[in-house]
Amino acid sequence: MKKLKVLIVTTSHDQLGVTGEKTGVWLEELAGPYYEFKDNNATITIASPKGGSVPLDPKSELPEWQTEFTRRFYKDEEALQAIERSIDVKAIHPSDYDVLFFPGGHGPMWDLGDNAQIASMINEFDKYKKPIGLVCHGVVALKGVKTDDGMPFVNGKNLTSFTNSEEDAVGLSDVVPFLLEDALIEEGAIYIKEDDWSDFVVEDGNLVTGQNPQSSVSTAKRILKLI
Repeated sequence: MKKLKVLIVTTSHDQLGVTGEKTGVWLEELAGPYYEFKDNNATITIASPKGGSVPLDPKSELPEWQTEFTRRFYKDEEALQAIERSIDVKAIHPSDYDVLFFPGGHGPMWDLGDNAQIASMINEFDKYKKPIGLVCHGVVALKGVKTDDGMPFVNGKNLTSFTNSEEDAVGLSDVVPFLLEDALIEEGAIYIKEDDWSDFVVEDGNLVTGQNPQSSVSTAKRILKLI
């Protein structure tokens, strides 16, 4: 089996609306899949809309949210350099990679959806039926993506994401620019969810989506089964 080349695309956005608080990528949603892929002999590239330093959501760095993967990430100089020097998505050639993956955190709600560069990348991976994985708020990368016939990419597709009730539970329904569950349904997605904070993954062809941070590793595992 050839060595997999995985492209992880994460947010460059670090402001939580107009609250004055910081946000970014949720560390576990990056670290868990990162090591699931790496431990299965993959080479990993991290990219972001602006390139350079990737912001980590400060809340995801609190002690209560640490896992074996986040602790490993903090000690991994190669991983730390990868998020400090992420590649600008404009410099990415999708043909160089086998898997596309989007971790969440609230940052993506401001810069991954309705993004022409991201949309082009998703369509290119989908054209060749390469696995596309998205977790939690990372699923927003599908928002605004259109197929060749002008239809929303998510129309008729089974998927999940961070839910309205989970957004309510973290008290940010009035902070995010829109509710992700609603936005995906409006574009025609067949939206499926489990109870809040369930480890839940939906697979539809080469598209694999996870509901929340608890689903990050399971999403990566499901992607590897597609290879």
